[in-house]
Amino acid sequence: MRPTTALEIDDPRHVSTNGSRPSDSERRAAAVEDLKDSLKELLRSALRATTGIVLDKVEDLAAMFERSASTGGLAMGGLLGAVRAGMAGSNPIWGAFKGAIGAMSPGMRAALVAVLVLAILLLPITVVVLLVALVVLIVVAAARATE
Repeated sequence: MRPTTALEIDDPRHVSTNGSRPSDSERRAAAVEDLKDSLKELLRSALRATTGIVLDKVEDLAAMFERSASTGGLAMGGLLGAVRAGMAGSNPIWGAFKGAIGAMSPGMRAALVAVLVLAILLLPITVVVLLVALVVLIVVAAARATE
């Protein structure tokens, strides 16, 4: 839609109330109204363009963070997980743990699960070995004390 100009006097808003040619003050008022309308339209267009540019840049930044997290390894995944959790208001340590686990490859995750299962299964044996070692240390200390 083409904006009207103050020189177009056939428009009803540009014709004076008595139907004759508009006076200079009426033409100035019409020109000011045209200028206001044009500036409002310019502002709308600038806001639309600026908003679009900002949204594109935010999407590019988010994509860069995702690429960094996926290729950055455990440390980068943990750091980004902690930042996300901190911004969400939850525990950053738990977020770092989840981010580091999320950055692991499926093979590494399987190995981690296997190590944790073995640790749980071998825990009773480890406790028994530690108790036996403690008993041996007590016996050796008692034997040296009696000499």
